[in-house]
This record gives sequence, C-alpha cells and structure tokens, in this order.
Amino acid sequence: MSTQGIDFTSPKFNHEGRELQIKTRPKSQPYQPTNGIVIDIKGDLNLYSTPALKQILTNLVDVGKIKIFVNLENLQYIDSSGLGAFLAHQSKLLKMDGYIKVCCPTKQVLAVIELTKLKSMLKVSSNLEDALRNS
Repeated sequence: MSTQGIDFTSPKFNHEGRELQIKTRPKSQPYQPTNGIVIDIKGDLNLYSTPALKQILTNLVDVGKIKIFVNLENLQYIDSSGLGAFLAHQSKLLKMDGYIKVCCPTKQVLAVIELTKLKSMLKVSSNLEDALRNS
C-alpha cells in the first residue's frame, strides 16, 4: 500500500491534548523502512489519554504503517492502560509482520516497562537511530 499523498501532519495522525501530545513525523528518517513511521509522544499516557494513542496507532496501521517506532524521550508517565495500548497493537502488528519499537524511554517509563517485564515484548531501544538501523 502506497502512503504517498497521505498527510501525516493531519489530526488523524496527531494529537494535541492537555495531558498528551502525539506527533507523527511526516518525513522518513535514515534507515526507516518504507512501511515504517516514527511517532513522538510527550506528556502523560494514562487511562484518560490512551484512547488518542489507540486511535492514531489504528489509523497508521490502516494506511500500511506496520513498523512503528515510538519515541518516548518526552513521556513523563505511563500506566497500565498505556502499556495495554502498545501491547494490543503489538499483537496485531506481529501477525502482519510488523512491530512496535519503543525508543528513548525516560528513566521513569523504563522502570515501569521493566517492572512489568514487558521490555522484550515491546522491543525497547535506548535510541531511535539504533532502533531504525536494526529494523
């Protein structure tokens, strides 16, 4: 599926909320697969803000972006609903030969991921370039 002509700056692929901001990078990054996309998440990912993430992930998959790189360097907080959104989409993506790679988590977010023993399931990388290079 060609994604040429899709406006990744539209609200369909971005969210600007009080607690959470999600921005989809419209231009390809070095080493980014053609069916891949990078999103940046900032703020708090919790029960109230997670529906926005779920919708954006669904919209990305619907247009053929099945290798999703999630930059968490500005995410301050994540709870079980946020983790659940990643895991639910990860399950769907694996069946499509895709994945979610979590990149640059803050110490707080990484602690939650490690505490829940989800680090290998979510494919956590300390930086975005390595995640893209190893895609």
